[in-house]
Amino acid sequence: MIHELLLALSGYPGTIFTWNKRTGLQVSQDLPFLHPSETSVLNRLCKLGSDYIRFTEFIEQHTGHVHPQEHHTNQPNQTGLHGIYLRAFCTGLDSMLQPYRQALLDLEQEFLGDPHLTISHVNYKLDQFQLLFPSVMVVVETIKSQKIHGCQILETVYKHSCGGLPPVRMALEKILAVCHGVMYKQLAAWMLHGLLLDQSEEFFVKQGPSAGGAGANQEEEEEDLGLGGLSGKQLRELQDLRLIEEENMLAPSLQQFSLRTEMLPSYIPIRVAEKILFVGESVQMFENHNHSPSRAGSILKHQEDLFAAELHRLKQQPLFSLVDFENMIDRIRSTVAEHLWTLMVEESDLLEQLKIIKDFYLLGRGELYQVFIDLAQQMLKTPPTAVTEHDVNVAFQQAAHKVLLDDDNLLPLLHLTVDYQGKDSKDASGPRDGATPPQDTSPREVPPTGWAALGLTYKVQWPLHILFTPAVLEKET
Repeated sequence: MIHELLLALSGYPGTIFTWNKRTGLQVSQDLPFLHPSETSVLNRLCKLGSDYIRFTEFIEQHTGHVHPQEHHTNQPNQTGLHGIYLRAFCTGLDSMLQPYRQALLDLEQEFLGDPHLTISHVNYKLDQFQLLFPSVMVVVETIKSQKIHGCQILETVYKHSCGGLPPVRMALEKILAVCHGVMYKQLAAWMLHGLLLDQSEEFFVKQGPSAGGAGANQEEEEEDLGLGGLSGKQLRELQDLRLIEEENMLAPSLQQFSLRTEMLPSYIPIRVAEKILFVGESVQMFENHNHSPSRAGSILKHQEDLFAAELHRLKQQPLFSLVDFENMIDRIRSTVAEHLWTLMVEESDLLEQLKIIKDFYLLGRGELYQVFIDLAQQMLKTPPTAVTEHDVNVAFQQAAHKVLLDDDNLLPLLHLTVDYQGKDSKDASGPRDGATPPQDTSPREVPPTGWAALGLTYKVQWPLHILFTPAVLEKET
């Protein structure tokens, strides 16, 4: 009977030890030679076998790594659970079961060497799993019942690992380390290459606008992101400005990313997640728009291999260290921020761009607009027509020449727009890159005068478009 017991504990029940989906593994009641005390010990062992069978069912259902067993080969996948974090959890769970399998093999060797060993010996050898299996089963059942997904699995395993039982804590920490391996791979792709590898929406960074202000309220400190004193809160405000009339105003190549705060584990502060978002967005923007040979190079200053090695070192650590993790994130962020500062402030001459905004959007060149008003007064007194926009741009060019504004590089970037009835159908292709539409007048209403339909567009050069977004420029008009 001992061999039947070991087979049942290995997940292969028979006639002596029967399997029932509801009650699990049990000793058959039709065995008159068993004393009630022996039945009690065997049923205690059967609880281990029941948990082991359910573990292997769960692993096989979501990874297919465990060999199919007769008692569950026909079960369909009804949980709907999926994703790479779930597969990583199953991989860690399978490795946790390896000592149990080895213990069963050792018991079989011992019984082959000494046939007189009793059931109590089996109970003694497997007693170490009596606390472990039920505790881990709680985690598995939580994932199944609540349909825990993606990085939420990290949070679930972490919370259950913060207990007072050393075997349970150590086992769950090993499972958590395997799951962290997936997170580090996603971090490496996002922070080093600007790639968001997240087909099942499991990562805490997503493409698209933020779902709301819930994440912003979690932590209000002004965390410096290293970009000229730009803080996390200010970065979020810039991102929110970018969302205004996104479909019509943003250039197609400018992608928006935000945090999926419900996926962020509690042991990773939102300030760290904001830095990760900032780095990935910067790298992604640079990689997608770096077409100029004069700007050839890496925003990470060709340190990708060094940072990848750092991430791999953190991945190999048995326990997650927030201090080491944040220090590594800060080093990458500092490298990116330093490069962006050089690119924006020095190479792209940010101060000159601010002066242009002041001169043309805030009427800093008052003499230019005074001459323009005199030239365009008659043509803008009446409702605009299809030729009004061309005429006012000619007048604007003439005014620029009269005040000796002959910057051949600047004037082609400025363009006056005039909204008139029927223009929407002609301009169905959308505004040009960096263009700011005129002030909001309904296309269904005919503007009473050309002045009411007048707007100014400015084609912002890369990479300053991440600061001077169309939404920001619209607020200046």
